[in-house]
Amino acid sequence: MKYKTKIISLSAAIVILACTYFMGGLFTAQKKVDKKAMEPLFDQNLKETLTSLKVSTTPETGLVTIEKNPEKNEWVVRIDENVTYPASTIRVNSLISSVFDVTKFKLMGRGEKYWTEFELEPNRADTVEIFKDGQSMFTLYVGKEGPGGKGDYVRSTLSDEIYLTDATMQRHFGQDPRYWFNMRLFPEGYTGDDIFAFTFIDMNSEGKISLKREAQGKLGQWNNLIEGGPEPEGKVADAIADNLALLEAVNFVNGVELTPNVVVELDTGKLGHLTIDCQKIMDEGQYVYLLKKRGDSYMYLIQEDKLKRLFQPEGLFPKQ
Repeated sequence: MKYKTKIISLSAAIVILACTYFMGGLFTAQKKVDKKAMEPLFDQNLKETLTSLKVSTTPETGLVTIEKNPEKNEWVVRIDENVTYPASTIRVNSLISSVFDVTKFKLMGRGEKYWTEFELEPNRADTVEIFKDGQSMFTLYVGKEGPGGKGDYVRSTLSDEIYLTDATMQRHFGQDPRYWFNMRLFPEGYTGDDIFAFTFIDMNSEGKISLKREAQGKLGQWNNLIEGGPEPEGKVADAIADNLALLEAVNFVNGVELTPNVVVELDTGKLGHLTIDCQKIMDEGQYVYLLKKRGDSYMYLIQEDKLKRLFQPEGLFPKQ
């Protein structure tokens, strides 16, 4: 009886060991698969050192070129050999993150025979080409969306493998080139708190408004820099500073001579002293303003209603 019990116990132990070995091998294999699926498709060091990229836009426009300005460490959109406009840092960084977040999530096949099935032909797929110091590092081709729109089918010039991503990148493509512009007068994240003095000069009447915060960053506390002038309403002055910081154009303009009607002088913490020339013009039956920051090669086209409250600020000086 004892012998029989030992045989049963030994058999159970062997079964347990066999199951443990089998399951351990299964889990190890699964871990390898999971680890493989998390491997990035591209060298992560390149994410911080790339210097330009080309991204597909609309069929009519083709590709837009986005470059890093090494002097200012800012992104710009290149229109032609001599013209660049400031780019949206938020949108450019989002695109770069989407590209370098692509992993070997799910291998769908290898080779050109699958390109048509996943809409990855060169003349059909959306593309992002990554450059470093003028040299093309790779092109990512983005085909049709995966099941439920939760990912995309992609391939690159670095291999013949086709993968399904775990998140879609479609929002970056098919956009008008202006989508990549930063048409705000100031960098993204800039607020009215960063403006601590402003002056408006009417070049026709020589009228002038000139205010300065009592202390940088203090809200609602402004002084009139014009001797003998009335005390300004702080909340209205704060609103003017906010509107200036958030001012956004509808387009850029080049090659036009500007004769200012209004000159704006700004003192800022981050950008130093700025002078902005403003001219009111008629464009397609309505008034708009051209604004140019001195030192820039381009102008901003801004709708009149965006500036009315700046140039004619009701309530800034309450009636005595």
